[in-house]
Amino acid sequence: MRGTIALDIDGTLTDGEHLPPNVIAYLQSLTDSGWRLVFITGRTFQSGYKTLKSLTFPYYLAVQNGAIILEMPSQRILAKKYLDRSIFKEMAEICKDEPSDFVVFGGYENNDHCYYLPENFSPDLMAYLYRRVESYREIWHPLASYEEIELDFFPSIKCFGLYSSAKVLAQRIEDRLGLHVPVIRDPFGTDHYVVQATHPQISKGQALLDLIDLTGQRGKVIAAGDDYNDVPMFAAADVSIVMGTAPKDLLASADIIAKAASEEGIIKALEEAIGHAGNNRL
Repeated sequence: MRGTIALDIDGTLTDGEHLPPNVIAYLQSLTDSGWRLVFITGRTFQSGYKTLKSLTFPYYLAVQNGAIILEMPSQRILAKKYLDRSIFKEMAEICKDEPSDFVVFGGYENNDHCYYLPENFSPDLMAYLYRRVESYREIWHPLASYEEIELDFFPSIKCFGLYSSAKVLAQRIEDRLGLHVPVIRDPFGTDHYVVQATHPQISKGQALLDLIDLTGQRGKVIAAGDDYNDVPMFAAADVSIVMGTAPKDLLASADIIAKAASEEGIIKALEEAIGHAGNNRL
């Protein structure tokens, strides 16, 4: 094995629902030449797999920012670290004066069903989220109380909103619950952001390191992404690729800056990264 390539999906491989044919062909060539691919995304399993289902080669998929890692296409679970319902009371306090309440994401084992209290969201934000849910074909169950949720464990919770509110919520969650809480741009709407909280030992970078430990194979490590939840993944890699559409402060720390996903910039960037990795001893 030549090494591991860790790839974000949204804004890195595609700016839409499907992978471009040229990107699929290039990824196939990488596996044929001895590279192991792992896709690490903030998406749910259902959403991530929908985009990747055209791939015909073996790969690994880490969803919910790495809360669960699966071997594909078998869908065998290799590792997971989940949250538990003890956080509900504090999350209600954290969100009570903001437009967004929190949404519980049920995870792979529960077909990625989600649970929320619609009356705790502002009308404008709820209207936005209804459009988002319809576009992503997610299943959200409206509840009167979080006591109605039968799940004891789940991979993540999410809040949504404009940047100022998202940052406030993320900081409160980190301060009061100690969770991992990156804030990223919402792929659905350019003015909105997603606050995704996971187990404190979970991040995209930790998922990459866990996969390497589980398989006992390292080699060269290349990581590509376009937002703040990708930062731990960059730190775990030998070569980092940051998409040109990423926030400016991420571009400053990139080993390689790629053209936008709409221009299939990941192909040339990976070619450069493979050459770069090959010229550096670990």
